[in-house]
Amino acid sequence: MGASARTPARAFVADTGMPFGQWRTQLRLEAAMPLPVAGATVSSVARRVGYGSPSAFVAAFHRGVGVPPGMYFKSPER
Repeated sequence: MGASARTPARAFVADTGMPFGQWRTQLRLEAAMPLPVAGATVSSVARRVGYGSPSAFVAAFHRGVGVPPGMYFKSPER
């Protein structure tokens, strides 16, 4: 390709408005949202959306949404 690794990284940020890692996390969280509503456990959701452990998924969910999954899905508005 003849470009440094930073060139596609800059292009990705220019196109999406966020770095690849942040985009990937957002995509994983969006994919995870319907699963607990359907009755999936945190462990199965974590595995299904590509996290190595349930605690890693819970931490990412908390960072991305602002509350842990247990609180988010207990809310009466959900």
